[in-house]
Amino acid sequence: MNKKWMLGLVFVLTLSILTACGGNENTENAGEDSSEEKETILIGTEATYPPFSYRDDNNEITGYDVEVAREVANRIGMEPEFKAIEWKGLLSSLETERIDMVANQVTITDDRKEQFDFTTPYTYSGGQVIVNEDNNDIKGIDDLKGKTVGTTQGSNYAEAAEEAGAETKIYKGANQVLTDLSSGRNIDAAMNDRLFILTELSEQDYKVKGVGETFNQTEMAFALPKGNEDLIEKINGALEEMKEDGTLEELSKKYFDGENVSE
Repeated sequence: MNKKWMLGLVFVLTLSILTACGGNENTENAGEDSSEEKETILIGTEATYPPFSYRDDNNEITGYDVEVAREVANRIGMEPEFKAIEWKGLLSSLETERIDMVANQVTITDDRKEQFDFTTPYTYSGGQVIVNEDNNDIKGIDDLKGKTVGTTQGSNYAEAAEEAGAETKIYKGANQVLTDLSSGRNIDAAMNDRLFILTELSEQDYKVKGVGETFNQTEMAFALPKGNEDLIEKINGALEEMKEDGTLEELSKKYFDGENVSE
């Protein structure tokens, strides 16, 4: 009796252990499936450059570039995480791969293409002439010969003004340029990015206006470290989808007074 009882007890205990092990394995697998998370893409941006990248009233990073990048990440199945970095440190952070991508109106240039990979452009811009709102003589860059153009120190527009036959007056900042132009003293015109004119000038009390066609067209795109061909392809696919379904145009018009700057 005792021997049979002992054999039965061993059988029951063995069966219980096997069942428990099987149950644990199923629970772990189910837990792994339910808790699976998207891969994070760490995106660098200034967060001080409206309307492209800035903090809203809740201190959340938002803006045109941020919304485009967030939508792209969602479409390629990645979780976007934004990190605020000063402009001077953005590209160096990308080069050392402390971030995965920059979304901050990065202009595609030959020099930068040697260091980084770029997606297809999602913003198109260029320079534009600015004059006093009462000035009807200057209608574009071709009318600047013999005029005085205000530019900021280190600006690329100084070279463009001189190539157009104008003299340049250098200021410390854009505010000083626009103040003189608005009051009609010292300078006849200024130059700046047309997207700046579309947004910032419309919100300020300067008596100036943008005139003429844009010049020196620029293309802005997301920048990534070299060697990310697969990710670039996925992002380009998402951007193409966003162009086709109107999402990119919708975001553009939201931030640029109804104008589509994505083409």
